[in-house]
Amino acid sequence: MLNTNDLLALYAQLNVEYRLYMKGSISEREYCLRARPIDQAIAQLELSTLRGSPVLSVSCSQKLLMPKY
Repeated sequence: MLNTNDLLALYAQLNVEYRLYMKGSISEREYCLRARPIDQAIAQLELSTLRGSPVLSVSCSQKLLMPKY
């Protein structure tokens, strides 16, 4: 189940890193190095909401090939 507190905390952390980059406190390379694991964690949390749902059980191409009765 999606923990919104974790997700909000990750977005806040990402925002802090972005502000540091925009102020010139860290380089673009450093920002990217810091942001990548945060982005990955956010993606994992967001995708966890879809796990076990019918959306991921059948691919779109399979749905298109199914006959309509």
